[in-house]
Amino acid sequence: MSPALLWLLFALGLAASYLLSRPRQAFDAVQAVLVVTAYVFGLSLAWFATGSSWGALLGGVALGAGVGRWNRHLVVGGIGLAAAEQLAFKLAWRQGGTLEPEDLVAAGVDPDTARVTLENLEARGLCRKDGPVYRFER
Repeated sequence: MSPALLWLLFALGLAASYLLSRPRQAFDAVQAVLVVTAYVFGLSLAWFATGSSWGALLGGVALGAGVGRWNRHLVVGGIGLAAAEQLAFKLAWRQGGTLEPEDLVAAGVDPDTARVTLENLEARGLCRKDGPVYRFER
């Protein structure tokens, strides 16, 4: 194969790997860096394992797309309830014992998780609700 064809296959494989990872936006910088890194690693690993340019291309696309999808799954999944509760305690402590769901949303928690987290803490008796504000006793 000519070097130009190899570079073309490399670029097309990289684009295919990024698109197969299903990014949330048209261009997500963190996703792109992860996919490129995994693609190059998979390409080189498969090249040395098989000695075939087609095998290397498929190995790069598979690893790049797999790592990209794994990252997307982590990003879309958000944080768990236990981590949101710890964040709520820390924010309430910093703000003098009061917390609103919007404070958790501003810290990066999605609105439904923020509301459920504060309701769970109230149900367990760790805070009480005064209107829209949740009060944590010291």
